[in-house]
Amino acid sequence: MKHEAIPHNPVRDVGHVAVPARDSGRDKQRAFTREEREALLTFADADPTARRRELPDLLAFMAGTGARIGEACGVRWSDLDLDLGTAKLGSLPVRVPGVGLVLQPHGKTKDSSRTVALPPWLVSRLMERKVNAVPNEWDVVFCSALGKLRDTSNTSKHVRTLLDAAGFEWAVGHTFRKTAATWLDEDGVSGRQVANQLGHAKPSMTMDHYMSRRAVTERAALVL
Repeated sequence: MKHEAIPHNPVRDVGHVAVPARDSGRDKQRAFTREEREALLTFADADPTARRRELPDLLAFMAGTGARIGEACGVRWSDLDLDLGTAKLGSLPVRVPGVGLVLQPHGKTKDSSRTVALPPWLVSRLMERKVNAVPNEWDVVFCSALGKLRDTSNTSKHVRTLLDAAGFEWAVGHTFRKTAATWLDEDGVSGRQVANQLGHAKPSMTMDHYMSRRAVTERAALVL
């Protein structure tokens, strides 16, 4: 060391300091109870920040379908049949270098593109939203507060902020998918039907990662 004030550099003796992960303390294996989900959606409806960020209906859609955040951000009005109570999922907002956000018309895999049944309570909510909807160039149901495509990463951060504010510091956006799979499984819905609802090619993946698509599962809508 300079001037030999100490015989060696003590920093070299310091081991690697672990930096807590962004989601440290989050329990990704836990699902919402029915009471917790209802409390969260009620909180979102009343929270000024959530309303300003256009989150309440987006969260309700994720809760009622088990859709990924990106899938919810990419669903278009033309994908919905509110008379039949169905939604086609698959389109995603993606960021293209040098271009910005674009709406990709297909999902991560061929199994991601699927049609799911909507629970009656969600159909009613979407009908109300449609009456007051402001048109946007992508026809997406859940655009940003500025009428633009939602960035999935930023939306995920906003959802985590809302979860914390509502007292669900353990939860993440994916908790809605975990919850959908758990509730359907507990109600006796088959692994194949749950996989179809979540857009998985193999029921084994659903069971391994989510339980505690193309086919429309009407029973799922009744449970959710």
